[in-house]
Formats: sequence, C-alpha cells, structure tokens
Amino acid sequence: MNRGFLVYKCRKCGQLNKNTHVPNGTIALSCIICDFDFPKDWGVLKPGMTGVCNCSNGDLGITDLIGFELEKEEES
Repeated sequence: MNRGFLVYKCRKCGQLNKNTHVPNGTIALSCIICDFDFPKDWGVLKPGMTGVCNCSNGDLGITDLIGFELEKEEES
C-alpha cells in the first residue's frame, strides 16, 4: 500500500503543506481528480484540489494540490 501525504503548494508564499495523510495515494488522487467519494472506511476525509495556507507573515493564501509523497518507513 502506498500510504503518504498529499502535497499542496501556496500560490502566495510558496510554502509546501504535507499535513494531509492518506492511506493510499493512488486512490486519493483519483478520487480528488475525478470528484469521486473516498472509501467509507477512510471516514469523512474529503480533501480537494485547493486549500488555504496560513502564510508565515499572517496573510492567507490559496494552495494547489501538486502531488503525493510516500510516507517514509522508519528503520528498526
């Protein structure tokens, strides 16, 4: 399974946001792009193509979904 984080980039400040964890990147991106419902066992999660950024200078920016990043596996 390809667990990981959706990656959003702010149009205003350029900051990357990787705070949205999903159990499967392929399914998540497909559901977002095609506007499908997410699997019921994911709960009420409904990320979209855009979001809001709290820029470090206090401004608010618009973020765009730019991709998915695999969760790094911890070495034991």
